[in-house]
Amino acid sequence: MSKEAQKRIVAAASTALAAWAASRLASTFLDEPEERGARDDAKEALLQGVFSVAATILASWAIRHVLSKRWGA
Repeated sequence: MSKEAQKRIVAAASTALAAWAASRLASTFLDEPEERGARDDAKEALLQGVFSVAATILASWAIRHVLSKRWGA
């Protein structure tokens, strides 16, 4: 598998994983007030950023792990 294909798979997998995790856990960490303020927006942005970074690392590791087992690299 080419490096470009690996990058595309990692990007797609990490985006999907981050979106899923952030949406599932956002309600746990964030209270939905009647009116949202800057603080609520900052919390949500931080939460999504953390999940995006974590999902990218996890997807990258998973792809490399699977490929190394498959091709013995």
